[in-house]
Amino acid sequence: MPGQKLKLTFLAFLILAFSSIASAQQVDHPLNALDADEVTNVVSILTRDGEVDKDTLFTAIRLKEPAKAKMWAWRDGDPISRKSVVIFRRGAKTFQAIVDISSSKVVSIEEKTGVQSSVLISEWRMAQALTLEDPNWQKAMRKRGFSDFNTLFCSPILPGYLPGRDYEGKRIFNVPCYEVSKSKNHRYGRPVEGVFAVVDVNAKKVIDVVDTGVVPVPAPVSNYESQGNTAFRPALKPVINVSPAGANFKLKGGLQVEWQNWSFHLRFERRNGIVISLVRYNDKGKLRKVAYQMALSEMFVPYMDPYPTWSYKAFLDAGEYGLGYLASSLRPGQDCPLNAVYINAVVPSDTGKVFPVERAMCIFERATGDPAWRHAENAGRDVESRRAVELVVRMIPTVGNYDYSLDWVFTQTADIKLRLGATGILAIKGVETKSMKDSTAKHDTKFGTLVAENSVAPNHDHYFSYRIDLDVDGLNNTFTEGKVTPFSLPPENPRREIWTFDQTPAKFETTMGKQSGLWFVKNTNRKTGLGHNPSVEIEMPTRVVSPLSPAFSPQSRAVFSNESLWITAYDRRQVYAAGNFPNQSKGGDGLPAWIAKPQDISNKDIVVWPTIGIHHIPRAEDWPMMPTLWREITIRPFNFFEENPALDLNPGFARPQKKQNPSLRPGKTE
Repeated sequence: MPGQKLKLTFLAFLILAFSSIASAQQVDHPLNALDADEVTNVVSILTRDGEVDKDTLFTAIRLKEPAKAKMWAWRDGDPISRKSVVIFRRGAKTFQAIVDISSSKVVSIEEKTGVQSSVLISEWRMAQALTLEDPNWQKAMRKRGFSDFNTLFCSPILPGYLPGRDYEGKRIFNVPCYEVSKSKNHRYGRPVEGVFAVVDVNAKKVIDVVDTGVVPVPAPVSNYESQGNTAFRPALKPVINVSPAGANFKLKGGLQVEWQNWSFHLRFERRNGIVISLVRYNDKGKLRKVAYQMALSEMFVPYMDPYPTWSYKAFLDAGEYGLGYLASSLRPGQDCPLNAVYINAVVPSDTGKVFPVERAMCIFERATGDPAWRHAENAGRDVESRRAVELVVRMIPTVGNYDYSLDWVFTQTADIKLRLGATGILAIKGVETKSMKDSTAKHDTKFGTLVAENSVAPNHDHYFSYRIDLDVDGLNNTFTEGKVTPFSLPPENPRREIWTFDQTPAKFETTMGKQSGLWFVKNTNRKTGLGHNPSVEIEMPTRVVSPLSPAFSPQSRAVFSNESLWITAYDRRQVYAAGNFPNQSKGGDGLPAWIAKPQDISNKDIVVWPTIGIHHIPRAEDWPMMPTLWREITIRPFNFFEENPALDLNPGFARPQKKQNPSLRPGKTE
């Protein structure tokens, strides 16, 4: 229809008008991720020295950061020295090297014995191909009625360390498969249950086929895709977030961000994804330190089904696969609003080259629709109110069946929010049960929820450990736990009871579980004009931790999930909550090892490691596509300022100027 065509054309115009791409990154800052030329140089230096050859595979080529003190002191125009940490595999052996790019030399190299590096896409494909070619696996599939193996999608999984299995020195993938001939992009809805291959990619062979019996394959999944779906509700009239006069934030070199009173550096890494550094707040002309670095350190997703085809499923997604490695390109106007600016990234590949990730990150301003602050006087006739706008930095890795929106949110009231959204497709187990009325229902749903006929979604957890290196007004800080305590009043007081608030400093590295206390990081070396020690509060509305014992595999690999918060002394080598090499680790690495002999953290440079935890008991409404489930942590100023930092917000927006600066159009890609 002409009217409908006109609407579509208008929306297409909006998307094009507010979608563009930023210039290529340049090494104008010591904390920039390695660019394509630097990755090439690193490999060339190692090749020149005979440390790698054409068959070498690389699981990491990342920046080795300069010393923290140097970075706080660094200013634009200062010299830049570049080094890289390289992890690579020669055959079945794993090595770690430090390469000085600036001086073109290998600083050090060592073999890392007894560890397994993260996954390589070539290994993943090898495990997939070996499975499809294996005669025992083919026999198991024919028993289930499959003769055309092209209708199957096999998805190799790292099973971690499993005691009692003869996997020592082997590089193991378990390989379950799914029937996909009836779906365009819902590959996980029809599992071929009860069977999987065990592949050793070091030996390049299938070493076992686990077959626990034939289970019905679920029916094709109902269509959720936009093509061919005629059951959509009527489209909304446009409700869109735009910046018609251009963005209010500045991007220098594509990676240094300034917005309102915030400034920080942004980079993209293969393992962590987004890394935010050098966070400062301009307090009436004075640049005050808030945090040196913030990043998602590790993810742990364990499933709670004891059967052989499921009991091994417990994923450390950052350390085993890489969040930047799995980043999906953001779709303008859908994954990010129309006024977003996009940043492309390059990620080192397995072969020592790079592959591009278009629109790997987006940055946008969002009018929340809420007041930043408000008050009314004279029976509501005199109102002072300020609208709230926030800045969001976002990426969305697709980790198999799940998609995770990883947001870093900066507010005008000086809060920083670590916001997480989980969506995508539930992992499904094929079962006999079609309805909860069936006699098999109680057995089949003991460890999960029936979400469709022959389809149970097992219970599972999501844990996200963040590494937050706070430097509140300086490097040396103190962690305190605040508690609200009832206080009895004298008998003559009719109130009789109130509560008091006290803070107790932590003297040594420690953990915090589900305690109801409030958590602060403060600078006891400084005082505000009111005499307060400037501090920030770590606000965690929900504190979900793993109830499983850290003594047992696979929980032993992810002990960080047993506590809501860890506090450690700063050590630049301590970056990953589950250790540097969690794949097939026997457990206890990372945070539990670091605080085994607690160090003094009184008035020292400290790091906090908060964990967002989700006990996910699936529901029918999560199928076939899960609505996004949001959780967040807030880092909020607590006596950091002498008054409300948003008191100076203008009550209105600026009027668009006739001549606008086109350097940062909404939708532009850096």
